[in-house]
Amino acid sequence: MTNNIGDAQAELDSVEAELEMVELQISELLEKQTKLSSRKNKLLQILEGACSSAQPSGASKPPKPSFSKQDLQHYEESDFSWSKEVQAKLCNVFQLSKFRPLQRAAINLSMSGKDLFLVMPTGRGKSLCYQLPALCSKGFTLVIAPLVSLMEDQLMYLKSINVPAVTLNASSTKEDSKQVLAGMTDKNSPFKLLYVTPEKIAKSKLLMSKLEKAYNMNLLARIAVDEVHCCSQWGHDFRPDYKLLGILKRQFPKVPLVGLTATATSNVLKDCQKILCVQEPITLTAPFNRPNLYYEVRFKHNEDCTHQIAELIRERYKNQSGIVYVFSQKDAEVVATDLQKRNILAQPYHANMEPSDKSLVHQQWSSKKIQVVVATVAFGMGIDKADVRFVIHHTISKSIENYYQESGRAGRDDGSADCIVFFGFADIFRISTMVVMENTGQQKLQNMVAYCQNVDRCRRAMMAIHFDEVWNDDECNQMCDVCRHGNDYITMDITKHARDVVAIVEMASSMDEKLTPLKVCDAWMGKGPAKHRKTLKVTSLSRVEVESVIIHLLLHGYFSEDFSFTPYTTHFYLKLGRKAALLKNDNHSITMKMRRVMSHATDETQEEVETALIDVSNMVVQRHNKTKIHKNHQNMEKRLAQNHIESLASEASAYVKPTSVFEVDVEVNLVEEQNCASEEEKGLKNSPEQQSSSPKRGQKQPLTQNCAANADQVKADLVSAPSELSIISAAAVEELHHLRSYYSKQLRRINYISHEHLQSSQPGVLTCMREPFKSLRFPLRTTIARGARNLWTRVSMRRKLIQ
Repeated sequence: MTNNIGDAQAELDSVEAELEMVELQISELLEKQTKLSSRKNKLLQILEGACSSAQPSGASKPPKPSFSKQDLQHYEESDFSWSKEVQAKLCNVFQLSKFRPLQRAAINLSMSGKDLFLVMPTGRGKSLCYQLPALCSKGFTLVIAPLVSLMEDQLMYLKSINVPAVTLNASSTKEDSKQVLAGMTDKNSPFKLLYVTPEKIAKSKLLMSKLEKAYNMNLLARIAVDEVHCCSQWGHDFRPDYKLLGILKRQFPKVPLVGLTATATSNVLKDCQKILCVQEPITLTAPFNRPNLYYEVRFKHNEDCTHQIAELIRERYKNQSGIVYVFSQKDAEVVATDLQKRNILAQPYHANMEPSDKSLVHQQWSSKKIQVVVATVAFGMGIDKADVRFVIHHTISKSIENYYQESGRAGRDDGSADCIVFFGFADIFRISTMVVMENTGQQKLQNMVAYCQNVDRCRRAMMAIHFDEVWNDDECNQMCDVCRHGNDYITMDITKHARDVVAIVEMASSMDEKLTPLKVCDAWMGKGPAKHRKTLKVTSLSRVEVESVIIHLLLHGYFSEDFSFTPYTTHFYLKLGRKAALLKNDNHSITMKMRRVMSHATDETQEEVETALIDVSNMVVQRHNKTKIHKNHQNMEKRLAQNHIESLASEASAYVKPTSVFEVDVEVNLVEEQNCASEEEKGLKNSPEQQSSSPKRGQKQPLTQNCAANADQVKADLVSAPSELSIISAAAVEELHHLRSYYSKQLRRINYISHEHLQSSQPGVLTCMREPFKSLRFPLRTTIARGARNLWTRVSMRRKLIQ
C-alpha cells in the first residue's frame, strides 16, 4: 500500500511539472500570437493608407473618414492666398530654395487653422513648419519647448536671420520678463515667436493672464508644442508638466495647435491627443529613415571606453564636430576631463550646470571653438547644428526612441555622419535601476538591449518596428554595421550553458542569497565564493560570451529583474524567470546568434612580425655557438620553446579573432642531443612510419618539405573535423589555411638560416618544430605587435641565460 502511494505521489509530481511546462509554452505562444496580430493590423493600416486605427468591428457608428492622400495632395499643391508670401519668406529670410517633404502641407494646414500632429525625423525641418507661418501671421506664435538648450539653439539661429524671437524661462531676468509680457499685448507685435517651458505655463498665472488678453485681441496666432511625445507617459521622455498643457486648448479653442515630434508611435499620439484636448487632429508622418546616417554598435572592452572614444575621434573625426552622450552628470564631467587630457577640445553639458555655463558651452560648440560636447540627455532634443559628423554614446540609451532622437543630431546637412553606441554589460543594469519607476521602462530598455545584441538584422529594420513602418533591408545600402559586414555571425546551441547558469541562480535562491548579474558572471567563471566552487560547473566560455548568454536569457524570460530599494540607491538582482522551468525538459533547446569578429593585419604589422622572426633566427644562430648548456638551462629551453609557440599564436590572433576560442592539441617535438642519446640507449624505438619521419642525429632534415606538406594538410584537417564545422565557416577555414602557410614560410626561412650557418650535430629548438602550426589557439585581445614584443623578450631572456 505504501509503495502504491509513493508511486502515485511521484507520478503526480511529474504530471504537475509537465503541466507547468505546457502552461508556460501556451502563454509563450499566446504572447507571440498577440504580437503578430498587432503587427499584422499595423501593416494592414499602412498598406491601406490609413492614418488612424480603425474602430472596433462592433462599433455602432461608422468610422470617420481619415485624412486621405487626395487631401494631402490638395495641401501640397493648391495655391492659397498666403502661398506667395510663404515662398518669399522661405527664400529671403530662411535662405532656402524649396521645401522638404511634408513641409509645405504642414505649413498650409497650420495657416488654414487646422490642428496638426507632425511626426518627422530629426533634421528634416520640423521647426520651419511653425517658424515660417509665424512670420506670415498677425501676432505671435507660442512655442512650448522642454529644454533650455533647445530654446537657446533656436533663438541663436533666429537671431542670425533677423527673426524677432524671445523666451521666458527660469534664467530670464525681471526686466526681460517684464518686456516680454508687455509685448504679448502690443498690436505692433515686437516679436513673432515666444518660447516658454511647460513649467512656466503650469506655474505662472501672470503668463496665462497675458495669453488670455492676447487671445481676445487676436494676437495669439498658434500654439506649437515641440517634442509633443513628452506629454504621454508611454513616451520615452515623459514630463509631468506637459500633462497640464491641455488647459491651452480649453482656454483658447480657436487657436490652431501644432504638435511636433520625431519619435512618437501611434499609441503615444493617441495619448497626446487626449492630454492636449485636441478633438480631430490631422497627423502627418514622414518616413523615419535617414539614409546619410551610419549606425554601428561596438562592445566595450572594459567599463571605461573613453580611450576607445578618444582614439576614434583623433583618427576618424579630426577637426569635426560631434557629441558624446553619457549616462550621468558625473560621467559627463569625468569623460570630458579624460578627453581633454588626450588633447581633444571637449566640455561637459548637464542639467546641474549654471545656465550661463550651459549657454557658453553651447555657443563655443556652435562656433567650433570646441570640438566635442560630452552631454547627458539634457543636451539633445532640437539641437540644430548642421555639420555634426558623429554622435557617440558612451553608454546605451534607455530606449530606441531616445537613441533615435539623440543620434539624429548628426548629419543634418545631409552629409554622411556616424552614430556609434558602445554597449557594455554593466550599463544595462545601471539604466534599469533608473527607469524602474517608469511605465514600460523595462520593456523599452530591453528593446534597446536587443538592438545592441542583434547581429543578424538590419539596424534600421529594428527601428522600423518601433515606429510602425514597413522596411526593406535593401534600402539600408550598407549604412549599418550588420548590413555592411553581412553574415558575420554564428548560431550556437546554448541549452547546456543556460542550464548551468540557471542552476547558479537557483542554488543562490535556495540559500536565500541574491546575486547581481556581475556576481552571476563571476560565479559561472569560477571566481565566486570558495564555498560554492565545488558545487558549480565552471564554464569554458569567454567573458564576452558569458555576458551575451546572460543577456539573451534575460531578454527571453529565463531570467527576470529583482529590484531592492534602499534610501540611497536601487539594486538589480537576477532571479529565475517564468520560462526557467522549461530548461528541465530535455527536449527544450535554446539557440542564439553571436558575432564573429574578423580583422586583417596591415602590411606594416606583417613586416613587423617578419622582422621579429628574422631577429629570432639570428639569436638561434648565436645560441648554437655554445656547445654546453646546463641542465637547468635545457629545461628553460623547453619552456621557452612552448612559450614561443604561444607567442606566435598570439600574433596570429591579429589576423583572425573569433568570438569563440578554438582549441586543438599542439604537438611540439624538441630534439636535444642528450635526450636523443638516452632514448637510443633505452631502446625506445618508434614504428617504421615514425622512424622515417623523425630526424636523425647529425643529419640535416628537410623541414621545408614537411612545412609545405603540413600547410596543405591543414585545410583538410579542419574540414574533416565535425566539432569545428559547427563554428568555423568555409571563409574562416580558408583564412586559417593562408595564415598557417604564412608562418610555415617564416619557419622555413629560419630553418634555412640554421642549416646554412650551423654545422653542429644538435639542431636548434626552432628547427626541431615539425608540423608547425598544425593546431592553433587564438586568445582574445592580442595584436601582432604585442606578440612580437613578447617574442623578443623571451629571446632576450634566453640570450642572457646562455651567456
